[in-house]
Amino acid sequence: MSSRHYIVFDAAKMNSQIEVAKRFNQKFMCLYKGEAEEKLSTVAPWLFTYPKPSMFSDWYLARSGQQHWGIIVETQKDFKTVYLHLKKFLMVKTEAGKKMYFRFYDPRVLPTFLETSDEAQLKAFFGPIDKYILEAKNGQMIEYQFTNNELIKNNSEFFLQTS
Repeated sequence: MSSRHYIVFDAAKMNSQIEVAKRFNQKFMCLYKGEAEEKLSTVAPWLFTYPKPSMFSDWYLARSGQQHWGIIVETQKDFKTVYLHLKKFLMVKTEAGKKMYFRFYDPRVLPTFLETSDEAQLKAFFGPIDKYILEAKNGQMIEYQFTNNELIKNNSEFFLQTS
């Protein structure tokens, strides 16, 4: 089975560009549902398929540089599986038991979480995800994999690939 790519966009960072993304790619869902989606859709995380090459990927690549719009995931699983997996991480509890939103889809937040998590946390967070691909502070792309119970961080050539 070949790898599939999805992107989680942060509507809070994209402003009106999230609506443009929806016009370029009709396969998307808000990770919030119900009342949360109604009230927070303009700042919510949205899961999109990421076909490449496509007009959608061309549009994203032309605008993405250091915008911190979201993260890309690579997996062999279908959209619904990825959606249900990622939804589980929208809310977390602090050590004091307080519930908070977890903005794992912000490429400035995810590296800190991944690099400070223990093996059990990484295993749960990766689940069906093979790689998390995101923009680093320097504008380069990096990818994280969890292989053989070890977090591996590499520079990514994701955007250089066209198929």
